Amino acid sequence: MQRKILTVIIFVLAAAACRKWAPDDLDYLSPRAVYNQKVFSPVMGRTTLYSQIFNTDNSSTPIQFKITNVRYKTTGEPATDLGKPVQTLVWKQAYTGEEKSLAEIDAKRVVETHPAWEIRPNSGEFILWAAADNSILREQPDSGYLFDVEASNSGGKNVYTDLALMPYREQPYAPYEYDAVTGLQRANYPNPSDSSVFKLIYNNPGVQNVTDDETNLGLRSDSVRVLFNRKGDGNSLTFKFMDKDSLPIDPARFNRTAWDTLVHGFNRVTTKTEVRYDVAYPIPLIRYRTKYTNGDGSQAYVKFIWDRVGFGNIRETCSIDFSFSIYRKGDWEIIFFFQHNPRFRDE
Repeated sequence: MQRKILTVIIFVLAAAACRKWAPDDLDYLSPRAVYNQKVFSPVMGRTTLYSQIFNTDNSSTPIQFKITNVRYKTTGEPATDLGKPVQTLVWKQAYTGEEKSLAEIDAKRVVETHPAWEIRPNSGEFILWAAADNSILREQPDSGYLFDVEASNSGGKNVYTDLALMPYREQPYAPYEYDAVTGLQRANYPNPSDSSVFKLIYNNPGVQNVTDDETNLGLRSDSVRVLFNRKGDGNSLTFKFMDKDSLPIDPARFNRTAWDTLVHGFNRVTTKTEVRYDVAYPIPLIRYRTKYTNGDGSQAYVKFIWDRVGFGNIRETCSIDFSFSIYRKGDWEIIFFFQHNPRFRDE
């Protein structure tokens, strides 16, 4: 009996020793794991995330990723541009659109230092940070950069070669009237009405089938041009309106406009020539639907409304809708130029 007990004890100790000294099971890294995208052309001046672009093919995770062998595409010479550090704002708390001050928004973001073109080490996702501009990276029409990515776990290593970064030049606002490659002004002004971000709406229950030419408002959907003008390095946004003679239109004329909720701005100041807000940039701050954005949260959305009594003592409600983005911080003006003056007075 004692001999059997001794045998069992020896067996248990031997098994324990085997478990202690046996190597851990290796991870699996599939040779068919692959990047689904190999050419990246983000617009500089705005933070762009390329997510869910790596197919693990059932590899063990986490996988570690790093960028290697960065070089200029034209010459093949080594390049250090992609790894240059930039200062960028990063969200530490969720933006809701209900913040009541600039201070409340600022408290949710911190300044961090990141490589201009960064790879997330545990996912293989890429980020171009907003602070990366043409002082750091080459822009199209330059052919840009080639780089490799090394992906590894304890099961092995894969190297993905000849991924390409070809950034577009900065476009500080949208809609943008300059060519993304040449930087030259486009022959045709990008009238927002052409891209369905500018609308004129006439709500007149007493008239059927009102068209732009038939209306008595003196305004057509192709008769407004929008100018973005950056005046300084602050944090403000101003709306102005000009008639066909480039004379200012009093914002009070847009008498049904919800000025207090027009944009996510603060400390509104209204004069006879403009309406100004303190704002945080970019606009919108993130792609997230709020009462200040369009339907998918990709752009800010404003609506200027007025009403008047038209012919036949019929009240007409009119509005200008405009969707836009501003990516560069500053003191910006958005100026609406009317080539045909809108009619505000009653008939």
